[in-house]
Amino acid sequence: MSKTENSFVSGIKIVFTDRDFLTIFISLFIIGLAVGGFMPYLTVWATNTLHATSFQAGFLFVPMSIIGLIVSFYLASLSDKWGKRKPFIIWALLIGTISRVPLAFTHSYTIALILLAIGGFNAFSFFFALLNDFIVKKQESKSQAGTITGTVRMAFSQGYIFGPMLGALIIDHGGYTLLFLLSGLLSLATLGWVLFALKEDSMPQTSAHASSKAPAGIPSVLIAVFVAALFIFAGDSGRSMYLPLYITDTLNQSVSIVGILFTVTSVFELVFMPLGGYFSDKIGVKRFFIIGIAFQVLYFILTSLHLPLSGLIVLQVFYAFVLSATMGVGMVYAQSLAPRQIGLATTAYMTAIQTSAVVSSLAMGSLVSVIPLPSTFYILAVFAVISGVMFLFMKQKSAEEMS
Repeated sequence: MSKTENSFVSGIKIVFTDRDFLTIFISLFIIGLAVGGFMPYLTVWATNTLHATSFQAGFLFVPMSIIGLIVSFYLASLSDKWGKRKPFIIWALLIGTISRVPLAFTHSYTIALILLAIGGFNAFSFFFALLNDFIVKKQESKSQAGTITGTVRMAFSQGYIFGPMLGALIIDHGGYTLLFLLSGLLSLATLGWVLFALKEDSMPQTSAHASSKAPAGIPSVLIAVFVAALFIFAGDSGRSMYLPLYITDTLNQSVSIVGILFTVTSVFELVFMPLGGYFSDKIGVKRFFIIGIAFQVLYFILTSLHLPLSGLIVLQVFYAFVLSATMGVGMVYAQSLAPRQIGLATTAYMTAIQTSAVVSSLAMGSLVSVIPLPSTFYILAVFAVISGVMFLFMKQKSAEEMS
């Protein structure tokens, strides 16, 4: 085994031999299974069960995004001051369970909006802030931060492999009621796992997280991170909301095909996530991240060309590489911009995932009734260009500042 291969493999091995990293890995796998089970079908469920229009189906994500933005920023700042993430993770998982289970029984669009808004506060960003805490705490892990983050992020992708497949199977045999029930139970299972496996004494209490060292307020660079990430994830949200409608309405395919396409992306994420992290360690986090955004632009341009189903399937493989940069390495880059406020930096980047639904819903929802659905993906390519330019001019902190 060459030195390069050994470095890559050792980075992955750390995740599965270290208790803290493995706990986060398993938690994110279950979350991926829960979210992947229902999220790709949310717009289809809204149009079929709630009899919502295409615009209304996309708008379901808006209140969830707004609540997530307001609540997550405040709580992330608190977690930086306290130096603890576990209490926030527990509450987020509990709220996720409470908000998701009632969706199984509602036929009201208004109630669905309210329930999804309640579920806007999620544990995702706190898990990755905690992951960074552990990397900083464990000296031997710092040089492989990208590989470790990519491997742990892969756990969510693994869950997302089985989630859409499981979701399609449940819809075909048990309907959407069973789908939302099981998603809520999986969120509850994650909560149980965190309570059992993530011990309070394993939480890092480093000076970097002490309230005396954490700057007050939100730095301007993190506001810029949020805005730039908003445009990145507007593309991803637009894909999640309208690619299923493209498949079922424009191509006249069954809902099971939606599950197959999203599963294809998740399968190849298993390869690209750790590899992306590894190469970012080698060529630089910022450089790899910008390359990924450039490929995102290309993906949306190709998607807008009214491709047949076979072409869309190939593009989902391509998109897996994009996600290795935007979902994995991008978060490491955001953390490097504000190393003394890791929780806030992670939240600024990851909360944009939810909030971006507002942008993509308004942009694509208003156009979908005027132009063919595939053509609306051009606007997502423009969003990616804006994001890439903004991130290109942001400056990373030095290694000394980060440690």
